[in-house]
Amino acid sequence: MDNRKKSPAAVKAEKRKKVNQKRIVIILFVFLLLCTTVIFSFSFFIKKNLEAVGQGESVQIEIPSGYTVSEMADLLKSEGLIKDTFAFEYYVRRENLTDQLQSGHYEISPALSVEKIVDMLKSGDVYNSSVTIPEGKNISEIAVILEDEGICSQDDFIAETEKVSEYQTLYPILDSIPLEEKDGVTRSLEGYLFPDTYSLTPDATAEDVVTAMLERFEEVYTSDYLKRTEEMGKTVDEIVTMASLVEMESKYDEDRASVASVFYNRIAANMPLQSDITVDYARGDKTTVLTTEQTQIASPYNTYINLGLPFGPIASFGESSLEAALYPDQTNYLYFVANLETGEIIFNETYEEHLVDVETYLSDYTAGQ
Repeated sequence: MDNRKKSPAAVKAEKRKKVNQKRIVIILFVFLLLCTTVIFSFSFFIKKNLEAVGQGESVQIEIPSGYTVSEMADLLKSEGLIKDTFAFEYYVRRENLTDQLQSGHYEISPALSVEKIVDMLKSGDVYNSSVTIPEGKNISEIAVILEDEGICSQDDFIAETEKVSEYQTLYPILDSIPLEEKDGVTRSLEGYLFPDTYSLTPDATAEDVVTAMLERFEEVYTSDYLKRTEEMGKTVDEIVTMASLVEMESKYDEDRASVASVFYNRIAANMPLQSDITVDYARGDKTTVLTTEQTQIASPYNTYINLGLPFGPIASFGESSLEAALYPDQTNYLYFVANLETGEIIFNETYEEHLVDVETYLSDYTAGQ
């Protein structure tokens, strides 16, 4: 055991050492406390800024192709959809999603957290507007629907449907549409714009709509239908025109093939079709029962004064009408009349029988004419 007494200098040095050790411990403690505070504050900051902005109406935005995460963050912040751009970027990079966010049109609610928004951008859950075009609508009526739904203007849509020759180069199925005018009337894409529900981007143009509808028509008019068209010795345009007549003349699917048979039988017998709905199309107005004077309107669509099919289709049609035009019933019917109360169609082989049914079902509508 060393009993030697420490010198005052040694004692002083030892005390200084202990003081320095205490200082180091304090400094380390303060440093750790500061680090903990910073980490806690940072985590709190990130957590709070990843929360939803709040309630409010959803916002439609477009994220252009090639946008960086920073540009996306700036756009979302400017639209009031996120609280902080740094927090958004930090979250995306932390989750290794930098290259997985997709461009496109989105409808985003400010009630969504950053995590939910990023999930949308990652999955490409883009916003599309939906528009339904019912069967039996003509181009003018379709144009009104599209304008009412905010898709495109009536004028733009109608103008686009008049570019028949341009679309014929893209869709060979349109080749039998005549480009020459008849009695001052030129053809459009009437009848070839298939009725359906379409999902369109918010910036869809009239061209986009027409293209979508033609592509759907091409899908519906299958190779089997094309083969059947050839077997019948018909053109696609003739079948499409017949299908449009069938669509407009019949309410129920079970009547369509018989309606088609009447028209084919009248054409074979060299009789005018005398279809009121073709006159309505020519007049641009719909009437329950036509007057004799109205049936004499000069138009290549008027089947009272012209033999055979009208100059072209008069409306879009469903597949059941197309099938009826391709596979009509084999009948001897030459006449039909509709019960306007029920939509039921009554068919006849003779004119005498037809007159009886006209009196039965239409007398209330023809009184006074």
